[in-house]
Amino acid sequence: MLKKSLCLILSAILILTCFTACGEVKGSDAGLVFPIDKDPEYLDPQIISFTGSKNIIANCFEGLVTINSAGEIVPGCAESWSISPDGLTYTFRLKQDCKWRVSIYAGPLIGLSSKETNSLPVTAHDFDFGLTRALLPETKSPVAKALYCIKNAEKVNKGKMSSSKLGIRAIDDYTLEIELEKTDPDFLFTLLEPGCMPCNETFFEATGGRYGLAVKYLIYNGPFYINNWVDDTSVSIRKNDYYYDSESTMPRSVYYSINNEQNTRLDKLKDKTYSVSPLTKEQSEQIADNKKYSVTAFDSSILSLVFNCSDSILTNKNIRRAIASTLDYSILESDFGALTAKGIIPDTMSMGTQRYRDIASAVSLYKSDKSTTLFEKGLDALDVDRCDISIICTEEYETSVRKLMQAWQASLGIRCGIYIEVVSEGDLLSRVANKNYQLAIVPVTYSTNTAFDALQRYTSSSSSNIIGLKDKNYDSMVSDIKLTQGLEESADKTAKAEKYLIDSAAIIPLYSRQVYMGHAKGVSGTYFNLTGDTAYFKYTLSK
Repeated sequence: MLKKSLCLILSAILILTCFTACGEVKGSDAGLVFPIDKDPEYLDPQIISFTGSKNIIANCFEGLVTINSAGEIVPGCAESWSISPDGLTYTFRLKQDCKWRVSIYAGPLIGLSSKETNSLPVTAHDFDFGLTRALLPETKSPVAKALYCIKNAEKVNKGKMSSSKLGIRAIDDYTLEIELEKTDPDFLFTLLEPGCMPCNETFFEATGGRYGLAVKYLIYNGPFYINNWVDDTSVSIRKNDYYYDSESTMPRSVYYSINNEQNTRLDKLKDKTYSVSPLTKEQSEQIADNKKYSVTAFDSSILSLVFNCSDSILTNKNIRRAIASTLDYSILESDFGALTAKGIIPDTMSMGTQRYRDIASAVSLYKSDKSTTLFEKGLDALDVDRCDISIICTEEYETSVRKLMQAWQASLGIRCGIYIEVVSEGDLLSRVANKNYQLAIVPVTYSTNTAFDALQRYTSSSSSNIIGLKDKNYDSMVSDIKLTQGLEESADKTAKAEKYLIDSAAIIPLYSRQVYMGHAKGVSGTYFNLTGDTAYFKYTLSK
């Protein structure tokens, strides 16, 4: 693999050094350790979608704007910006002391000597190229649809117009202008996405298609840089002394340890092997009353009943609706003390500068007293006498699902066979992601901050569309949200799109689940995005 920047022996030495040092070096020069589920395949900001990769990019790159510990938009590489009175033109004025950190290995690719490697400025042209590249159809960037608010972006992304017609223009080296189709209250939050990070065109072209595949093929403008990447083991980042605000960057390094065994994380947090770590609800409860640790909770996951709409049986809306209409929510409330979720979109999601749920009310769930009729219509349309459907879940929900199945069976009769398959959480998430299921009870977690991005996940062309829905009406509703002026109108259209998915019985929200992040003893200052899946380590201290 191209990823390895050092031989395995030196990598092993580095790993041991990190784990022994993280408990000894304290204060503002600490070595931190944070677990991620799997090895990133690549670290190209414009195309990544894996949560672990986003964590790394968020700490090694900086966009036009960033967020502070309160979740507010603050200047990043842009020292300031202005918005035209009609809300359509954003003008960003960049800081002139932002530099690319170019390693001695990367420098020769663009003709820089070792003395010149860190004199390369970050300019408006880099943001122009990065944003444009994210919208090119061949890039297949997951952020592209969220950028359709930019003038001509959708046409460019669909290959119907030249990228030269995009509403993105570097007026000079330190001034970037972005023109929108219509006002978008989420635009500044969208700019936080990895796909909106700067990309130096000269360096990108010099990598010959290998950009982001190894340490040698990346340059950085954030508070940290990647100094080692070992297959299936770790990615380590170090403080970037060439970052314009390096004096405020506290840790010496962050070591991303690849570990998908959630049951080991609390023990590793307790013995300070991990500085910060995602935790399960049960793990967080074990240390909730212990003042040695701190735990932050985020309502960013919705336990949902998801339907594989590409399945030969569940492609029929009436079959799906028949199942959804017999769902007994009181079972989950009784078993878990959980109240029904307010909708598909978690409460932490934003719309503009506000939380979406503060603007939009809860979405009503699908109900019908004609489940038998719906089921019979579905069978007739499929030209079958009966259907057998399996539902997958983890052991945690097995008892509840069996109770739900009894209600389904009583209502739909012997012409419907529903079977349960209990799998591990890893298998559950993998099968749902690959649409290798019919029904599933699964916690749906969103890796973006905005309500729009959550709904965009279920559009026909989305690579992360876990429900396999192909619905032109829904696609049109989502596209229309991004082109709507006014926060209240956008919220109203978003709620209607949520309701459409629920009424289509494509995904049924059950209840909100929290995501937990734990800090080891003496560790503080880490902050997170609204969904809690991205940790910012710039100000983290370890006492």
